[in-house]
Amino acid sequence: MDIQSRVVNYYKTNSFIQKYLKGIDPKSNEVVLAYNNENRRVGIDVLEGIKSEEELINFFQGKVVSNEPVAPVVPEVPVAPVQPQPVAPVVPEQPAVVAPVQTPSLDSVSITPVSTEAQMVDESKPESLDDIKLLTELKNKEGLDNLLKKYAINPTTGLIDINNAISTVTRNTMNEVEDCIRNSFDFNTDLTQYDIQGKYIGPKQISAANEDELIIKSFNNIKIYLDASKMYPEQVNYNDEQINSFLKTYISKVKEELHGSEPQTDSSNTNPTPPAMMDTDIPAGVNASAGFADIFVLTVIVLVYAVIIVNLILKLK
Repeated sequence: MDIQSRVVNYYKTNSFIQKYLKGIDPKSNEVVLAYNNENRRVGIDVLEGIKSEEELINFFQGKVVSNEPVAPVVPEVPVAPVQPQPVAPVVPEQPAVVAPVQTPSLDSVSITPVSTEAQMVDESKPESLDDIKLLTELKNKEGLDNLLKKYAINPTTGLIDINNAISTVTRNTMNEVEDCIRNSFDFNTDLTQYDIQGKYIGPKQISAANEDELIIKSFNNIKIYLDASKMYPEQVNYNDEQINSFLKTYISKVKEELHGSEPQTDSSNTNPTPPAMMDTDIPAGVNASAGFADIFVLTVIVLVYAVIIVNLILKLK
């Protein structure tokens, strides 16, 4: 396994390293860590032996004993004395002139950030929702862009459209949870079993979980992209209240597709209020194919106009 993959695996099991990890020295393949405003280099073998932040700090302070095994001490065995033999005189050789070796300082060595070079994605495995989650936690927008540009490009602007990505993963998640409910399958929560568009690529398992439990579990896949959308504040801006409203509308929509629309006795419940997906106007180039997220936006606009009309009627009276 190469150095980049080993760093990725180490990060996944030791999240404390996030605030120290700065990159990889491409010349020496050493991991570069930041401590007290200084860059420290350490071999990946040594880093993998550090299992807590306390051990890491001890290492920085020179208190860590090497993890290399120490050779056992072998007791000396008495040896019979050897008679000295005459030795031919040795003619001293002229010392070779060696140019002084200049050790480069750390500041002069180029450091390749892990987030740029490796993109913190293990290339030996298929790209998955787990990669989206990891890149989001690392705030690695460049790595996230490289994944999203594979399917979420706005045809008008040529730029990444995070709303398109949310719509795609929402639709694919709805398809999967509805299939699980209809066929008594479990909804797998292992993010590595879903591609970056939220399509399930793993084996099916029978489950006795109820419908509501499966729907709630499935929403976590969409939440991965809602968290990732914070990397694109110029397009979307969610708060907790909007996400909770999104969840309620999602549950309602899944149940409607499973069982069909049921007659409502209370007219106030006929149109559940979804979250406002964007704080700004709808951008040019968005069409009906944008999907589930845009339906939410249009519903909010209709509700706003309904409130304005009711207020006008009340004033006229």
